Amino acid sequence: MQFSEVKNNCILDASKTMYPSILSGITQGTLSLKNETSTYYGFVNHGNFTIKMKSSPAQNLVKGMYFSVTGSAEFSGDGQAIVIERVGYRGMNQFGGPVEDKGRLCYIDNCSTSIIIPPARLGDPVFNLLVFPPNTNQTMHIHPTVRLGIVYEGHGECVMPNRDPLPLKPGMAFYLYEEAAHCFRSFGETMKIIAFHPDSDVGPTDETHPMLSRTYTKF
Repeated sequence: MQFSEVKNNCILDASKTMYPSILSGITQGTLSLKNETSTYYGFVNHGNFTIKMKSSPAQNLVKGMYFSVTGSAEFSGDGQAIVIERVGYRGMNQFGGPVEDKGRLCYIDNCSTSIIIPPARLGDPVFNLLVFPPNTNQTMHIHPTVRLGIVYEGHGECVMPNRDPLPLKPGMAFYLYEEAAHCFRSFGETMKIIAFHPDSDVGPTDETHPMLSRTYTKF
């Protein structure tokens, strides 16, 4: 596992994994997103940022806002943000936020989550908000693929076998390796984390999706 405070030139490189991904941090200036065959997922921890794509108006983003863009773009501003490149994946252009105070879906140990950028189809990446109520002691668990993200609000710690707990605070980026046992603990306040999954095992398919399931050809 890797943890790093988000700043310019903060890079957590998961490009050698099954689903190649790279997290870059930015606090001021411009981050050039250059790969035409990638999709970039971004989140603003605080401050003011702008993203400019080819042939599209610039989009302004403030604390708690997020995006995904395909192909090259320029991301600039002053504050603190992350951008995660999913190498070799063609996604969709989406902008949203600020994120809500509480997730809309249940997660383990009384936590909650919201899918802020859903998979366009089964298997595609997903961007999530995770919310840990005060004094949560999460069950130790693993994920089959990497996780990348940032602590958005609140303080806590990440617990892993055979090592001291790692303190967490807003602005810390993380890279959890495949099948790495871990859990999170919050203290006397709510802790919020933004987590990127490079793949998904739920999502719409050509045979099952909301448009098709509400279409009746016999009546």
